[in-house]
Amino acid sequence: MPRQMTRFFWAAGWAALFFILCGAAQAGGPVKARLMLVFDASGSMWGQIEGRAKIDIAKEVMAELSTAVPADFETGLMVYGHRRKGDCKDIEMMIPVGPHNAAAMKAKIQALNPKGKTPLSDAVRQAAVALRYSEEKATVILVSDGIETCDIDPCALAAELAMSGVDFTVHVIGFDIAKEDQARLKCLADKTGGLFLAADNAGQLRDALFKTLEEVQAPPPPVVEDPGTAKLTGPPSVPAGSGVSVQWEGPNSRDDYITIAEKEAKDEHHLDYAYTKLGNPALFTAPGKVGAYELRYIHGQSNKVIGRADIQVTPVQATLQVPPAADVATPIDVQWTGPAYAGDYITMARPDQPAAGYLEYTYTSKGSPLKLQAPSEPGAYEVRYIMGKGHELLAKAPIEIKGVGASVEAPPVANVATPIDVAWKGPNNAPDYIAIARPEQPPEQYLHYTYTKKGSPLKVQAPAEPGNYEVRYILGQGNKLLAKAPIAIQAVTAGVQAPAEADVASQIEVAWQGPNNPPDYISIAKPDQEPEGYLHYTYTKKGSPLKLQAPSTAGTYEVRYILGQGNKLLAKTTIVIKAVGASVQAPAAADAASEIEVAWQGPGNQPDYISIARTDQPEDVYLFYTYTKKGSPLKLQVPSEPGNYEVRYILGQDNKLLAKSPITIKPVTASVSPPTTAAAKALFEVKWQGPGYKPDYISIATPGQAEDGYIHYVYAHRGNPAKLKAPDEPGTYEVRYILGQDNQMLDKKTITIK
Repeated sequence: MPRQMTRFFWAAGWAALFFILCGAAQAGGPVKARLMLVFDASGSMWGQIEGRAKIDIAKEVMAELSTAVPADFETGLMVYGHRRKGDCKDIEMMIPVGPHNAAAMKAKIQALNPKGKTPLSDAVRQAAVALRYSEEKATVILVSDGIETCDIDPCALAAELAMSGVDFTVHVIGFDIAKEDQARLKCLADKTGGLFLAADNAGQLRDALFKTLEEVQAPPPPVVEDPGTAKLTGPPSVPAGSGVSVQWEGPNSRDDYITIAEKEAKDEHHLDYAYTKLGNPALFTAPGKVGAYELRYIHGQSNKVIGRADIQVTPVQATLQVPPAADVATPIDVQWTGPAYAGDYITMARPDQPAAGYLEYTYTSKGSPLKLQAPSEPGAYEVRYIMGKGHELLAKAPIEIKGVGASVEAPPVANVATPIDVAWKGPNNAPDYIAIARPEQPPEQYLHYTYTKKGSPLKVQAPAEPGNYEVRYILGQGNKLLAKAPIAIQAVTAGVQAPAEADVASQIEVAWQGPNNPPDYISIAKPDQEPEGYLHYTYTKKGSPLKLQAPSTAGTYEVRYILGQGNKLLAKTTIVIKAVGASVQAPAAADAASEIEVAWQGPGNQPDYISIARTDQPEDVYLFYTYTKKGSPLKLQVPSEPGNYEVRYILGQDNKLLAKSPITIKPVTASVSPPTTAAAKALFEVKWQGPGYKPDYISIATPGQAEDGYIHYVYAHRGNPAKLKAPDEPGTYEVRYILGQDNQMLDKKTITIK
């Protein structure tokens, strides 16, 4: 049986965890950590958790993890389901076991594109072999979002590897696994003494990691060299496949376990088992076969039986009632009776498949009757009642799956990129769809499709390229072609009429003729740009003529009709975009924080504006601005800091400078004349001189307060003298004149509040 501790975890950014693990490994002397990450890249990894694809979550987590693994680890990466659909041999050793290479692991995982099935058992087996599990200590970490789909029993495999390995452990992370499916993954961990962690979202994953961390940090049970004897107390009989609870008294030495074995089997033979470290009573599952058995306490270090107790396994029965025949890919009603143990399921299988093999399945927890999906291929099949633990076949019933017919009717000719009316007949199963494809494409490939649940007739989008195509009825389960009809997709023409020239950033009126499909658009682009490239565009659904924005840079351009599907160029015409002039007239100087009057001439486009900026500021940066749509002249705020500035005319589209005029901002002064004293909470008068701008204010503050801090204030434009309220507390304060634009203090005087 395996002797191990956890060596490696799949998790987001938990670097500290790995260093703790290294310390745990080294506590009893140097131990080389050798492990293989078996990573699920099957098609189901495109499923969503909290709005994100599971594969994206996994990639993000692994990117952080790769850099956190200690350098002295030996690691490898095995991936399944990432290259081909429906292929149980799609397992690839992407990184052989060797010194950990964080960059390589990160790159390999980031490049994964989920596609196929879930051959997790064979992947674990191959990982064990690559780790030389029968010669030295080895650990496999399986990250999976689904159960085995390739006719191998993961529980039986785990038991086989545990028995033949020197010290072999499988830890399993079930990522978004249905509760009914968890037992079929958990046994991989249970049979090798590893941990099973289930996580439905990122938060639960984090909780599971901390729980596992506690387990890793806990010291292993001591080794009892002379175990003596043990006592087992279990039921005298149990039904086949049921749970067994066994009380035990024994040494609980490291890796001790309780097992059930055939009565006459040799001591080294056993069936299901449970480690004593997992608690008392020991819990495991009775065999599926009826007969005389024995409970045994195994001393892990010596593999000696030090305690025994007899137990009888009694029969259980199951029955199935199914229709003699059903159509392909349809749900079948199955009535059943049976033990309904957790994990029991009803399957559809070929007669030559083993008990654990299936094409479709449904758990008995769904009740009776339940729905079981028929295969997509006609033929003779079996409906089976399978005991979840041990995959014992309890009952079976034959069923004939019949082929179904379908038809599609489409017009012989249609224009590119248009919706096509297709009438159809067929089974109309939930995933069935009508597709349009090239004749050489296999059934599972298409250019466009619509589900049959949309009714008949329905709309299917035509391709953007002219040519010969097929409209197809596809049986969604298995992507099986049931019917097809040829269709010729013909090219369409279009035209655009635009003025020969226009000013920069102006709006151009464009008349057009064309198919006017929903995504079609009129664009303006540089002549060397690809059809999908543009500077501005407007959808044709806006009508003809329509308005199109001109670029902000002068030059020769093209106005184009673009077929939105595929961004195909249907028509074009040349247009010259001309530069425009502008001017601004502003005063040569102005007081700080005042408003100035600016006259201007220019195109006056909707987003154009007049700005004031420092001379070193870029064209698209300013201190204050006003849109030209306010007219000429217009009012413009100036800065509160004295200095040299520029008033600018800015072409709003692309913030292009058309004209500028220098202006000097002069400092302004102010003064306040409060009384020397005032009563607390009373109003007192403050005479002031200053610019009196609308946002300017007279304030009272403590001497240590910032310029924009105050206890009370009143706007200067409310009158002179200003009436200001005194603070509640006696003391020494400051009365201030504050330039409102930037809360700049122009003057202050001390006042005593009594």
